[in-house]
Amino acid sequence: MLLLPPRRLFLRPLRRSPGAAPRRGSAGPGPGPGRERPRLVSTPIFYVNGPPHIGHLYSALLADALHRHRSLRRPGSSRLSTGTDEHGLKVQQAAAEAGEAPSALCARVSGQFRAALAQAAVSFSDFIRTSEPRHSRAVLHFWEALRAGGWLYKGHYEGWYCTASECFVPEAQVAQSPDAQGCAYKVSKESGHQVHWTKEENYMFKLSEFRQPLQKWLHGDKNAISPEPFYHSVLQWLEDDLLDLSVSRDRSRLQWGIPVPDDSTQTIYVWLDALVNYLTVLGYPDAHNAWWPAVHHIVGKDILKFHAIYWPALLMAVGLDPPERIYVHSHWTVHGQKMSKSLGIMDRVQYAHFEDECIIQNAMSTGPLKGFC
Repeated sequence: MLLLPPRRLFLRPLRRSPGAAPRRGSAGPGPGPGRERPRLVSTPIFYVNGPPHIGHLYSALLADALHRHRSLRRPGSSRLSTGTDEHGLKVQQAAAEAGEAPSALCARVSGQFRAALAQAAVSFSDFIRTSEPRHSRAVLHFWEALRAGGWLYKGHYEGWYCTASECFVPEAQVAQSPDAQGCAYKVSKESGHQVHWTKEENYMFKLSEFRQPLQKWLHGDKNAISPEPFYHSVLQWLEDDLLDLSVSRDRSRLQWGIPVPDDSTQTIYVWLDALVNYLTVLGYPDAHNAWWPAVHHIVGKDILKFHAIYWPALLMAVGLDPPERIYVHSHWTVHGQKMSKSLGIMDRVQYAHFEDECIIQNAMSTGPLKGFC
């Protein structure tokens, strides 16, 4: 867990305590003409297969800065959400390796994340856990909206699966890498994680039908993704056809997750599950209209595709607009490699002998987000 000293000087918590209700958040059509919609600022929700590190804190500090800036300008007009992503095969495996139930591991590690953010005085309004009943209800409603719209079908899917990233990897993005004994194994070119050939029957989302709508969205708003190089990266991805997306997993392989309604053989894909958290914290499906789509996501570049392609397409499919802004930051590295729990590359520095303002000022000043606020 990150060790930070108590807050001392200028970065004091906002008056509203974590968990306090927003001034505006009831269901309805949103603000009237000429009125600016209140805004949600979000961090990614952090995966609980390992403890927090400086990369997680960095995402939270960026989001907190934007939230505080907005709140100083217009008190009560901003909320900040963060939390933990608690389902999926990685968590199931981590719990088995630790010899504890997945629910116990999630509670323990989620507590570490909450304590680390609170110790750094990150002024979150909502700390969401995807194992909460309110989130399961939101995910199931979202799933039913996809199914009712005709966007889901069941089919056989096979390909290289990366457990660490919880996703299938295209053949063109797979390479061979030697292990310590010189034996070759398959890895994702992007992440370096090992992949395994997997074949199973899944529910598929018709992502292939959203290439042009996504292009239209981005061409219509050049500020949708910042900094600009990441905006162009997403447009580059969209020059190629999109493949339909597998949005469930065989329940015999993955039990720790939300079951697909009316199909005991399937578990909802952890990334679909996780992305809906941004709606859950706004009271989806009843109260989100007061805030959505005035949402600003803070994400690392490794999860850009999930937030800039999959998530907007899923939202369009259920009749919602894409988020207003996606801010993208690069990675903290150790010896030139991305800090990663899955690869065992993490900071073990204890920060108690540093002033916390120095740590935060350094993190904020070295970040890549030009014109962030």
